[in-house]
Amino acid sequence: MALFILKIIGMVLFIVVFFGLCIFLHEMGHLLVALWRGLYVERFSVGFGKKLWGITRNNVEYIVSALPFGGYVALPQLEPTEEPSGRDGQKLPPAKPLDRILTAAAGPLANVLFGFFLALFIWWFGIYRPAPADHCDVSSVLAESAESEAGLRVGDRIVKVNGQSFTGGWKQISESITVSTGEVSLSLLRDGQPLVIRYRPRPNPDPRFEGLGYPTFRVRTPTVVHFTMPGGAASKAGLQARDILLEVDGRPVEDSADFIETVRQSAGKPLALRIERNGKSLTISGLRAEAKPTDDGQTVYQIGAVLDAPVILIHPNPWQQFMEVVTRTTKTLRSLWVGIFSPKDSLVKPKHMSGPVGILNMLWAMLQYGGLREGLSFIILITFSLAFFNLLPIPVLDGGHIVFAFLEMITRKRI
Repeated sequence: MALFILKIIGMVLFIVVFFGLCIFLHEMGHLLVALWRGLYVERFSVGFGKKLWGITRNNVEYIVSALPFGGYVALPQLEPTEEPSGRDGQKLPPAKPLDRILTAAAGPLANVLFGFFLALFIWWFGIYRPAPADHCDVSSVLAESAESEAGLRVGDRIVKVNGQSFTGGWKQISESITVSTGEVSLSLLRDGQPLVIRYRPRPNPDPRFEGLGYPTFRVRTPTVVHFTMPGGAASKAGLQARDILLEVDGRPVEDSADFIETVRQSAGKPLALRIERNGKSLTISGLRAEAKPTDDGQTVYQIGAVLDAPVILIHPNPWQQFMEVVTRTTKTLRSLWVGIFSPKDSLVKPKHMSGPVGILNMLWAMLQYGGLREGLSFIILITFSLAFFNLLPIPVLDGGHIVFAFLEMITRKRI
């Protein structure tokens, strides 16, 4: 119990420190460049909310606030459309456009540098990612779905998505289809013969996907035990991390979703598993799923294990990690843009973007099930993404200030 409590405390501290650093260093970048360029800095706060302590140095108020998540810097001269004034109401001269550009860009730059620094640790220690797979074999297709109507059949081998080869297996296929715009094309091999089918994704009927065009077919994927909960049914039955699930009650396990559905349908009855552990086949009998109540009064059955596809330990360098985030962010923004202005061509909507609470929930899940490696990798994603999204001209965050300053430099008039 003590170890469990220490683990929870450690995860909370990780979130507070690293998530807070993403914001704190962003604001620190603004502060340092603003001081360098001679801009008026009203206040720099470590944290948000009620002021706990403060001190004034060189006409800058430095404070510590109650909520330990990042901080903020008050820069009245950064606003392009208002008459700047100080904390006592004194009028301030407008800042030069170049000074505003450098100050606004310093926050995202600080996030990028922080991301590269953290990426060094992933490069050194490595991170687990799906084992390479350049094809996927279809195991089931939802009836009356867009994929089924387009002609996708059980046994088809997917070798390309939208004309592009892949190496990331199901994870890469499902992400590519979900953020696709317009028609999706799947290049197949059926009985050894090449075939291409095209269709427009429809909202996945599973409420977990919130109306996204997540694929309604499944592929055969080896199912590996990624993590077992202490004291859970899987742990009690003898399942261990890295076990490969081969059969359940004599039936082959198609993928993790197939196995989870079998567990749910078992209603607590004992299950017999055939697994592979360290290259040897073993049998585990008497695995009984535990009943768990849900918020809506239903009951689900779980074994207390996180399942995943086979993974390998890789060591991507910082530039590779950066470019992965750039690629994913670009695809997501393109799908979001198309979804707003042409809803029939993309199912990605602003509601699918996560706010601070959603991000913290995901970070907690990453730490709980993936450990420090996954938690640190998610922090790298957050800090790079914070830089990218702040540089967008809309809404008027850092990118908006930069655009306004550039327009002022061109027109030589304040907006």
